[in-house]
Amino acid sequence: MENRTITLTITEKCNLACIYCYEHNKSAANMSFETAKAILDKELRGGEQAENTYIEFFGGEPFLNFELMKQVVEYVLSFYRGKLRFFATTNGTFVHDEVQKWLHENRRFVTVGLSLDGTREAHNLNRSNSFDDIDLDFFLREYPGQHVKMTISEKSLPYLAESIAFLHSRGFAVECNLAYMVDWTSPGNLPTLTDQLNRLIDYYLEHPEAPKCRMMDFPIGNLSRPQEKEGAIKKYCGTGTAMRCYDTNGNMYPCQLFSPLSAGEKAKKTGQLPIYGEFSSDLLEGKCRDCYYQRICPMCMGSNYLSTGNLYKPDDARCELYKIIYQANAKLKALQWERGLLQLDEQEEQALLRSIVRIQEISR
Repeated sequence: MENRTITLTITEKCNLACIYCYEHNKSAANMSFETAKAILDKELRGGEQAENTYIEFFGGEPFLNFELMKQVVEYVLSFYRGKLRFFATTNGTFVHDEVQKWLHENRRFVTVGLSLDGTREAHNLNRSNSFDDIDLDFFLREYPGQHVKMTISEKSLPYLAESIAFLHSRGFAVECNLAYMVDWTSPGNLPTLTDQLNRLIDYYLEHPEAPKCRMMDFPIGNLSRPQEKEGAIKKYCGTGTAMRCYDTNGNMYPCQLFSPLSAGEKAKKTGQLPIYGEFSSDLLEGKCRDCYYQRICPMCMGSNYLSTGNLYKPDDARCELYKIIYQANAKLKALQWERGLLQLDEQEEQALLRSIVRIQEISR
């Protein structure tokens, strides 16, 4: 049995206007308890079994419908006996007072992931000057192992290394990515990203104890390992298979990017889309099909669909930036290996070194 994620879009409202937000169709709509109950009865009482079940509260800003969140947790815990975890993604601005008290009391079942884009300056550039409205100490105290979600825009790109170092200095683990569905075509982004990643490499070499951010922790050794099935690609996430997203009206979509909140009129075609758990590389565009990085590429089907109209065709500009990221990963791993900072068995070491050499060859 695999894990499953049930995403409930409990509100379409948000108090911020983040510059990279892909939800272009926000409204005052909230999910009702009756709608949430019907979804959960179908999924948990009559649905298939799963090893672990994650119920995710999504928005908008989900804490704008805090009452429903409390009702859902109480209702599900009243009958569900499987392995269960609730998760909420938040901008943090409403996590104070009563909300903090409730989260502390329910920390055994509920985890909250904070969107935090780095230093005060970088975060405020992206996220409506909201840095000082967030109680960072609360998140560090209650969820010490939970990554903060750092999204990088063109404006905050020059602060990438400084921002990640700042978050680590505060005690946060970091999951970071380049913003989806924004214009990355400016030629200045390539040298800026290269410079920032070189600064980040220096930081991690000077602080080997720091947990690597996800952007600098790609499994590049996998590129040299034999494939289980030649030409078969495993989907990067559970979109449309292990993951289901429900909008405020109770309609189901593969993930939040396919819902009307993000996709608008394109959401109507969701049921016709060929989404597989594993798919043939023949579905990829020629450039992607022949790309060496294909097996570690964090290809987002929802973003592809909205930006290019094709589930299997990524945005070209973003793709070029990620090639620089893979090259930086190889550089960091090579320097760590030279300094004896990696603990690998012989097979892992040989796969990693083969990948590094190949990346160096194709990067020249």
